[in-house]
Amino acid sequence: LEAAFGNSPLVQQIFVYGNSARPYLLAVVVPSAEALERHSGEELKSAIAASLKDVARASDLQSYEIPRDFIIETEPFSLENGLLTGVRKLAWPKLKARYGAELEQLYTELAEGQAAELRALRSLRASDAPVLETVLRAVGATLGAASSDVAGDAHFTDLGGDSLSALTFGNLLEEIFEVEVPVGVIVSPATDLAGVAAALKTKKDHVG
Repeated sequence: LEAAFGNSPLVQQIFVYGNSARPYLLAVVVPSAEALERHSGEELKSAIAASLKDVARASDLQSYEIPRDFIIETEPFSLENGLLTGVRKLAWPKLKARYGAELEQLYTELAEGQAAELRALRSLRASDAPVLETVLRAVGATLGAASSDVAGDAHFTDLGGDSLSALTFGNLLEEIFEVEVPVGVIVSPATDLAGVAAALKTKKDHVG
């Protein structure tokens, strides 16, 4: 993944970080000179995020292989700061020691945001919940997926979902709309998220 994302013209170096207890990756990115010349502030982060997605599409990577969020580091990894090995490869133990606490804090902040979104969704009443918009929010909250990845034409499994998370997702939708969406519909390759919303709306209208 680091080799693939290193092909981005906006990325000079990247350290991809994962925690087996979390369903998505994070990263530390050293922007390229081109990135720093063309972008600044939040614009820089947005541009790098878009570039990582472009690289992922070109490399046929799955959505869960793209870092959900990242820290921007302006000091390159080098022999001098101990973050490269003698053969100029990433010194992963040193990188983990230097950035691990900050990355774990980022995981915590993202998880707290996800939990808050779940609470907000559970407080919705069916009459107040636009079906497709709510389905997309529920997918993001269930899988911890970035909102920019969640669209009507996306499939639940392409966003990293499996049958277990589909059950959680289905239960959340049932809490909101008071109708059941079978797991088989959610994980079916023939059903995108717009299709899940359509199935839900049909059942909801029939019950109503």
